[in-house]
Amino acid sequence: MNKFDGNATSTGEDAEAGSYKGPSSSIPYRPPAASSNDRLEELEIENSRLHRLVAELLIKNQQLRKPD
Repeated sequence: MNKFDGNATSTGEDAEAGSYKGPSSSIPYRPPAASSNDRLEELEIENSRLHRLVAELLIKNQQLRKPD
């Protein structure tokens, strides 16, 4: 069976223990925060990072649309 076979199920036995890196994205896997305050702080940091990213993209978009 290959990975595209719809009837195939993965038991995870072929993966090494502790090798899970989370969803495939550029953000590395982190274990869950110890407390809700830690989690809140992580989310606030991520939120501010995303706000900056959106602002940068909006500025870049305006610059590209600006007539020369």
